[in-house]
Amino acid sequence: MSCKKAPRITNMLSKIVDGEKGEWLSKVVIESTKPYTYDAGNAEDRVIFEGKGVILNMPEGTTEVNDGLLREVIVKQDGKDNVLVKMMLEHPAEFRLEAFEGFPFRLEITLDRSIITKLFSGKKIVIDPGHGGEDTGGKGPVSLQEKDVVLPMAKNLEKILRRASADVVLTREGDVDISREKRFDLVGQAGADIYIGIHNRSCVGRNEDGVATLYAPTNKQSAILARCVQEGLIKKLKAADRGIAEQAELAMINEVPAIEAEVLTITNLVEEVFLRGLTVQKRAAEGIFNGLIKYFAQNGTYSKGDCS
Repeated sequence: MSCKKAPRITNMLSKIVDGEKGEWLSKVVIESTKPYTYDAGNAEDRVIFEGKGVILNMPEGTTEVNDGLLREVIVKQDGKDNVLVKMMLEHPAEFRLEAFEGFPFRLEITLDRSIITKLFSGKKIVIDPGHGGEDTGGKGPVSLQEKDVVLPMAKNLEKILRRASADVVLTREGDVDISREKRFDLVGQAGADIYIGIHNRSCVGRNEDGVATLYAPTNKQSAILARCVQEGLIKKLKAADRGIAEQAELAMINEVPAIEAEVLTITNLVEEVFLRGLTVQKRAAEGIFNGLIKYFAQNGTYSKGDCS
């Protein structure tokens, strides 16, 4: 009887990276104790990896990714010594599979995100971090001010959008007070395709929580955009869904879709703690970005359902 142990898959992770030639990529890394036989192929909405002669030494199941291209990764032991990994995609994408010797043995599956840059190329987006200066906005139970948390969210979103080839205009980059009229005027001056205000919810009841998205009542596309962004935020933040609603003041912007994302409820003690964290500030920007991807893609050939 052979005492040779079969290779074991011990870890799996995903991340967004820049390629050596400037490509924008989603990467899935599969680590194991030793090399084994493998194969991979793609269909319209997934890449399927099969490992042969290998045992899964980590939990089976589904891991949500929601990076705008890669929705989730499903891994399971398929028989005694086969492992299946399904990478479920929001849009079709080319992939590349590379092996790296050593310990651990590493397989890297890179997915081309160029479909996303094509969606955003030529788009101009105004991002408006609410309040500023003497206008502090909402306040949390432990003194966090809305103006201070929405600005880093806006800058995170700006960074992602620029990487996706969009043109971006921020209404403020520091702690300054700008009138609503001046903020809205920038939409026309910049020739923007979309306006996105970033705020937090404020409620009288301290137990109120969750995420909402408001939209301009004068533009039919605004409600569609709001649904897309609300969905993106809920998936990224795992927060209570407080829905979408009209915002009368946004009626001043009627030439392009206009929304205000109310990211978590600052007057809720638990969500105030979350809002202080850099991880939540980053995830909020990613959630808005994912909503924009879905909005721009929904009428094209690569759409996976719509927001209407």
